[in-house]
Amino acid sequence: MAYYIAQFFGLLVTVGVIVTLQLKKKKQMLIVSVFVNLLSAANILLLDGFNSGVMVCLVAVLQLFMSIWHEIKKTEAGLAEKIVFLVLYVAGGLMGYNTPLDLLSTAAAVFYMLAVFQKKEQNIRLMLLANLSLWTVYHSILGSTAVFAQIAGVISSLIALYRYRSKNKS
Repeated sequence: MAYYIAQFFGLLVTVGVIVTLQLKKKKQMLIVSVFVNLLSAANILLLDGFNSGVMVCLVAVLQLFMSIWHEIKKTEAGLAEKIVFLVLYVAGGLMGYNTPLDLLSTAAAVFYMLAVFQKKEQNIRLMLLANLSLWTVYHSILGSTAVFAQIAGVISSLIALYRYRSKNKS
C-alpha cells in the first residue's frame, strides 16, 4: 500500500512542478514549492526509506520559508544565510547518504539553493532547470512517478523561459 501512496504523491508532485514553473511571481512560486517539496520527501521516504533525497527536500522547505519571509519583509538573504543553507544541504545529504544515488539529490539541492536566492524569475527558472535535470535521473533510477514531475518540470521550465524572456530581445 505504501508503494501506491508514494506513487500517488509522485503524481501530485508532477502537478505542483508544472504549476510552480508557470507562475509569474516569485512569492507564488515559493509557496507552491513548499508543498511540492513536502510531497517529494514523502514520496522518496515511502519508496526508498530515509535517505539524502528526503533530507534535501526537508532542508528545501526550511529555505523556502526563509525566502517567503524575505519576500514579505522585502529583504534579501545575506551571505551568512546562504552559507548556512549550503552547509545544511550538504550535511543533510551526508546524513542520509546510503548509495551513490544520494549524491544526485545533494547536487540538485545546491542548484535549488541557488534558485531560491535569485532575484529575477528567469534566473530562478534556469537554476531550477539544472535542479530538475538531476532529479530526473534520481527519480528514474528510484522508479518513482515523480520522474514525470521532473520531465514535465524540464519542459515547463523551457516553456516558461521562452514565455517570460526579455522583451528587449524581441
